Parts: sequence; C-alpha cells; structure tokens
Amino acid sequence: MKLKEILPLFLTLLLQNLSFSQAETGQSSEKTGNALTEYFKLDRENIHLHLNKNVFLTNDEIWFKGYIIEKKSKKPYLPTTNVLIALHDEKGTKIKTCLFYADNGIFEGNIKPDENLSTGTYYLQAYTNYMNNFAEDESSVFELKIINPNDGKTIPNTNTINYNTVTTEFFPESSVFLEGTSNTIAIKITDCSGNGISVKDGEIIDPKGVIITNFSTNELGYGKFEIVQTKNLLYKAVFKINDTKTEKFLPMPSAAGITFSANNYTFEDKTTLKIKTNTNSLAQYTNEPITLVIQQNNYSSFFPFSLTKNSTEQLFTLPNENFKPGINALYLVDKNHKKIAERILFKPLNFDRNIDLKVIRKQNDSILIGGTGAIRSGTLSISVLPNDTKSITDKKTIYSSLLLDNQLNEKTTNENYYLSDFSKKKHYELDTYLICQKSKYNWQNILNTPPKENFDFDSGLTIKGTINIPVKDKASKVQMSSLTSGLEEVSLINDKNEFYFKNILVSDSTLVHFSLLDKKGQISETKLVTQVLNNNRPFIKPFKSEQKKCLLTFSNDAKTSDYSFPKINPAIQLDSMSIVVKKKGPKLTHAKRFNNDMAKGFKILEAESDRDILQFIAANGYIVSIEYDTVRILGIKPTSWKGSKMPKIYWDDVPVLDFNILRNYSLRYVDEIYVNKDGYGGGMDDCNGIIRIYTKKTMFKSSKLKIHSQSFLVKNGFHKINRYINPKYTNYTDDGFINFGTIHWDPDVGTDEKGSFRFTIPNCSLKTVKVVIEGISSDGHLISETKNIEIP
Repeated sequence: MKLKEILPLFLTLLLQNLSFSQAETGQSSEKTGNALTEYFKLDRENIHLHLNKNVFLTNDEIWFKGYIIEKKSKKPYLPTTNVLIALHDEKGTKIKTCLFYADNGIFEGNIKPDENLSTGTYYLQAYTNYMNNFAEDESSVFELKIINPNDGKTIPNTNTINYNTVTTEFFPESSVFLEGTSNTIAIKITDCSGNGISVKDGEIIDPKGVIITNFSTNELGYGKFEIVQTKNLLYKAVFKINDTKTEKFLPMPSAAGITFSANNYTFEDKTTLKIKTNTNSLAQYTNEPITLVIQQNNYSSFFPFSLTKNSTEQLFTLPNENFKPGINALYLVDKNHKKIAERILFKPLNFDRNIDLKVIRKQNDSILIGGTGAIRSGTLSISVLPNDTKSITDKKTIYSSLLLDNQLNEKTTNENYYLSDFSKKKHYELDTYLICQKSKYNWQNILNTPPKENFDFDSGLTIKGTINIPVKDKASKVQMSSLTSGLEEVSLINDKNEFYFKNILVSDSTLVHFSLLDKKGQISETKLVTQVLNNNRPFIKPFKSEQKKCLLTFSNDAKTSDYSFPKINPAIQLDSMSIVVKKKGPKLTHAKRFNNDMAKGFKILEAESDRDILQFIAANGYIVSIEYDTVRILGIKPTSWKGSKMPKIYWDDVPVLDFNILRNYSLRYVDEIYVNKDGYGGGMDDCNGIIRIYTKKTMFKSSKLKIHSQSFLVKNGFHKINRYINPKYTNYTDDGFINFGTIHWDPDVGTDEKGSFRFTIPNCSLKTVKVVIEGISSDGHLISETKNIEIP
C-alpha cells in the first residue's frame, strides 16, 4: 500500500479512536454527574447554634439561637420544625435531650444545667430525625465548659502550649506522595490540646544529611514545603522547639501513581493545576482517559484529559467560575471511576464582616445601641458580656458551622483566624490548612450507595391513641383540645380503634383533652390510651466527643485559681418587717394543684350560694356579657394584638371550651374557685388569666356540667420559649461579674433593608462591653463579628 493511501487511513482510525474516547469520557462524566445528583437529592439540614457564651456556671442557663440552612442552597431552610438538642458530658454520655420548634429556618431556647454537674467539658449536639438517613454525620456539636462553684475545681488553661506533648504530622498534597516528581507536603505541629506551635528555619534532609529544603509553620502550627524530584528515600524534618532539636521522619514515597497540586490564591480569577506522574507510571496512564472532577454537594464540573507519552507533567488553568463559593472537593478519577487523588480548595466568598456599632442613648437603667451591617432584611442574635470576660473562649462561629465543618471530615479550629480580615496571605494559610483535610463525603459512597429515606421528616408532634371500649357508632370521631395551646382538632377512628393527630405544636407539660364525638357531635364517655410518637427521636450515630489528647486535670487547689464568681441575690431583702397575725380562713383543698398557689383562692361559703358563676367572675375583675345568647368573658388587662382577651377557664381541671355552659350555674354546687389574673405559670397566651373551678363532691351533686373528656399530659413536648432574664447580680463591677457575668442576650434582632438594627442592654455602669453578633439573611448571607464598644 502506498504512503498516500496509508496516511488517510491512519488519520481516519485516529479520529475514530478520538471520537470513541471522547464519547466514552462523556458517558463516564454523565454517570458521575447522575450519581452526585442522586446522592444529594434529599435535602440535608445543617444547624449552627449561637450560644450566649461558652463557659457557664451551674446556676447559669445556656441560652442559644439556632440557624438552619439546606446544604445545597445555603439558604435558611424553612420546612424544618423539630430540632433536638442533646447535652453530653466529656465522655459522650447523654445527660438530657430537649425538643425545640423552628420556624423560618431559626429557633431559640435555653437549657438549664443540673446544679449538681461537676466542673468539666460538655457538648451540645443539634440534630433532626431526618439526618439519620445519611451515612455522614450531619449533626452539629458545640463544646462548652461548665463550672460548679461548689466543687472547688477550675478548668485548666488549655491554651498554654504543652511542649512535652508535641505531635508532628505530614500531609502530601492530593494525598499522594510520589517518587520521581515534585511533591508539596503540608506539615502540622501541635501539642496534645491542639495548640499550634510556630517553627522557624525547619529543614528537610535526606538520609545523607543533605538539606533538601526549608520550612516554617505559622502560629497555628501549619506550614508546607516542596521536595523537587523526590527520590525513593526516607526523608526527615529537623526543627527546634524551645532550643530543643526534634526529628520526625516523613512517610516513604509511592513508586507509582499520579499526584497534583492546585493554586487558587495567586490569581483572583483563575486556578492553576499541575498534574504530575513519574516515568514508572507514564506507560500505564498514557492516552488513558482521566477526569478532574470539581464537586460541591450536587454541583459538579468535569475536565477530561490524557497524559502524553513523553511528558510526566501537565499544567491546566481553569476559570474560577467552575468552582462554587466555599469548600470544593477536587478528584482525579480514571475511566473506571476509581479515585486516583483528591484535594480540597476554598473559593472565597464576597462577604462583608464589618459592623458599625454606636451608643444612641444612655439612661440610668438602659443603653440603646444602634448598628449597621451587611445583613439586610435578616435576623441576628446578640450576646453582650463584660469586656474582660472569661466566659467566652475561641468559639465556633456560624462560618465554621455552615461554610467549613459541614463539608469537611474533621471539625475546623481557629477558623476565625483565617476568615477575619481575609487577604491573599490568609487565603494561602487557609489553603495550607486544607491540604491537611478531606471531604466529608466518601467517593465510593457517592458512586454506589445513595441515601434512602428511611427516617421521617418530622413536622410537629404525632399523637396516637387507642380506644379501649367498643365504638358502636362507626361515624364517631375523637376531638383533641387544649386551651393553653389553642388546639381543637378532630381525628377519624380506624378499624383498630386507633386515631392519630399529626403535625401538632404543643409545649412540654401541656394538658390536652380527648373526647369521643358521635355523628351528631354529642360527647360520650370513653376510655383510651394515648402516646406521643416522635418527641424524643434518637440520633443513631454514636456521639464522638472532641476530646483532647491531653489528660486534663481540673484543679481543686484554691491557691492556683484566680477565679472569682458573681454573687446573685437569692431573694429580696427587706430593711424591716412587721408581722400581722390574721385569722385563718377556710382551708383550701386544691391550692397545690397545677399553679393554683400563684392564684387567689376562694372557698365558696353557704352565704355566697345564691349567686351564679358568671356573677362571681364579673365581681373578680372580668367583663361578662351575653350577646345573641353567647356568653363572652373578657379580661380588662391590655394585651398585644395577637393575643386573646379571654381567660382560660377549667372545670375540675378540664378546659371549658364553651362558656355558655356556665350560664345560671349556681355557686351552691361549687367548692373552690382560683383566679390567676396574670396567668402566672401558664403559657404566653395566658396573659388574661386562668380561672379554675372545683365542684363539690357529694352524692347529691348536680350532673348538669358532667364532662366526659379524658386528659393527657404531654411529656417532652416542644420546649417553651422563655424570655431572657438576667440573674440578679449583687455587684456589676467586681471580678466575679467581670469573669462570668452576662450583661444581655437578645436572640431576635431584625435588620431592615439597609442592614440597620437596634437593641437595648441594661446599664451596668461599665466603660467597655464586648458584643458578639451572628446572623443570616433570607438569601443565606452570614455574619459573625465581635466588637468592643465604649460606653460614654
């Protein structure tokens, strides 16, 4: 065959092979993309808790605000309602779990530690039942310290470097240390508490003692160096700490493989990548399809390439538009989707952390502070502490929870160092830190085991009941009611005499009542058993406490402690007191029930029996009227536009849903009445009072108001939202208050469309205070800032 005939044939075969190779690569990328989409199809909630501080006394309460985002959108996740917060000790033993109600991607609450807890390290874990569907731990863990002033122990200072426990670790870039090519190696030098150790003039030497390169580490203990043309040798790092020489061997390099380096901190608009192999591996990978996968959650971008026969290195430049803001995982994979190497990169976000604060008005008892920041039409939480407080340490911010920790295999430390005053230098240091990290998501899991929806997405509580007597009327229904929670729901009864109430919002320790209604709506007597199904969901993954490697000794030597604790007034002390002996009235038999001790109790005497109940209520501070045959009872206390003006009325501890049944009911049948005008001990909707009526228990008692409801006390319901109240400190300037006191906590500060906001704090006569602000906007922009402001 002539040359001019061979050449066209060769080109034809080459183009056919190239086309086939491109088609094969395209199919491979499509398969990987579909796997990523499927793996992240289910919504994943991520939660951050902003604590008002992270060092507490046992007589403190732990106050917090929760922020919830969906991992893919990075925006507040509106569907979440049921959030569980578990308190663990330093060994991971669960102490208590509370259920909190979230609305519009936020929630707030408080947990009271047991006053008998010993001084030590504790953890709050935030999770939802839906997180149990995933192989990865999507819960969030927040470390805190609790000090019991009565056990004489204090928390050791773990920020002091323990030079007797130095640990040195090496992390090859892309997780591959390959001989016959250049390698970038990150180094991490820390003590047993994770404190970084800064090293200058460190050396990498070969077995012959030849210095190959030098390195240093920053104040967090991280640094990196490059070994050019790595040989099959055992290299070691030599450095000094406090004039003491230390030597640590590097791992042996691999004989075959591919490694790569990445740089997105030198240029603002592009990322450079260098793919590297050695001559031993070149024959294996020449003209074999390899793909660079850039991945963040369900997002992916693919860059196929092949190594050429005569080159062991290839340089790529990629526009930064191919990366998502935040953490990106980079994978090199072969034609069989097998991972060859991996790397983590951080693409900077365009966020403005700066917040301007100023005192607007100062009064004797309060100070009004105004601020402006980048979070527009958002929600903030604000903690105000003494400027020299010891109750807030290096804390976990909303950035670490929702930007870094939710994507990395290990929790970040000192993220505030990297992200505050972000610059090219800080980007370089963060990138060095990320060489030491891996993605939370396992590549093989992504390709082969997408999550299955085996655990419910809880929305409110589910109450199940079983009727224990035959139900003759098949059209009967069960009515559930609670005046304190504003509940009045109806459920059908199935063939097993069971009924369900779903998506119920009811607070912990709320009394609800069940009635059996026939098809005409008439109530009949019944016996039933009820339970709440989803109020105490466990997190099925074992809790992993972030224990330090140091053996912590909690000192009980008062001489070694400079701690002073704030003093709190246990009660109001009177200058003088007069005692007047009053004649005792009739003994009240129901004074200890519910919150009757907060109400004014009346024993109904025979002389009052000529009146009826409505006349009695009207004589005790309520407006009673009958309009169009409907009884109306209203409180005279001003209330918000949201609140009801009607009091809550109970008849023998069963709620009265229809005030009409009180008409013309004589007091001769009533034993006691308790009037709680302010609703003390009730819920937020009880500001117009609670009236409890108890009837006489005699064989001649009228059955006119016979009530057939059955009561059920909901345990472990949603934690009640309490308003923050500062402890009554005896002194706001002593060392105890400065160390561990709290000035103010406000979890619900809104910003307007310009980012402006205001909040008020008590005037504690301090010259400077520390203000910690965190928040989120509706489009997912985050803020975390600590400011020290002077009080004029």
